[in-house]
Amino acid sequence: MRTNLGPSVSLDFLDGYLFRLLQEIANEQGLERSGFANYYGYRLAQKIGGLIEYEENLARYLLEGYPGRRVLHAGMGIGTLACALACNGMTVAGVESYAPRVTSARRLRAALIEIWPEIEARYEIIEGDYPQVLTQPPAPAPASVPMPAPVPWVFRFLPWQRRPERSGPTGASPAASWPSGPWLDSNAILVFTNVASEWNDSTFASILESLPRFAEVLLDLRLFGTSREEEHDRIALFDRIAAGARSAERLPELASGSHFARFVFATP
Repeated sequence: MRTNLGPSVSLDFLDGYLFRLLQEIANEQGLERSGFANYYGYRLAQKIGGLIEYEENLARYLLEGYPGRRVLHAGMGIGTLACALACNGMTVAGVESYAPRVTSARRLRAALIEIWPEIEARYEIIEGDYPQVLTQPPAPAPASVPMPAPVPWVFRFLPWQRRPERSGPTGASPAASWPSGPWLDSNAILVFTNVASEWNDSTFASILESLPRFAEVLLDLRLFGTSREEEHDRIALFDRIAAGARSAERLPELASGSHFARFVFATP
């Protein structure tokens, strides 16, 4: 028997429940329409479960080490890690650009809310490309809906959201001049996990530039924008990010075969 992630939800129950939901979605939608092809299809075929090793260990690491902090998961896939965090009390948002996976992630979220209604307020799914989607203004309300009176800029975000800063002055660091949004938060933890899609140079540069907007960043050096199978390539990425961080460390204990690292940007 696995131990619980925290006081809220049994990990055994959540693992089995998510796996059953994945099976239902795959049976109804097929692997392509559900966004399960390859990666999630393999997990289902091998009966690995709703949560795999690195998700369980990373969830435990975040729940134990960052109580009360917000987590942004960039490239969340169908959101199984986000589900584990939200079920155990963390406020989490997941960013995903692949529409079929977003649809499946929303179905998982809705199923969890049926059992734990409080999850609705602390788990958000954001469809789009990271980091650009975080800086986009909200979509306008339909014309048939009366628009509320303008709200002063300073009050446009909820109390737990970080108020956007104005663009930095000329000569400011890239992080200081970045457009802000409610999830570009210097108190939040940014997480990348299995992101092996090929980023072009512009995308990769914008993602690296966004990292100092967060208190800390956790990412898998092997699967970050491309697959780095050679250790010297992983070391090069670690050194590149660490050069702009206050501190950095490798986290080999999180999962076998993974190469997670932690980068701290904000003062504790």
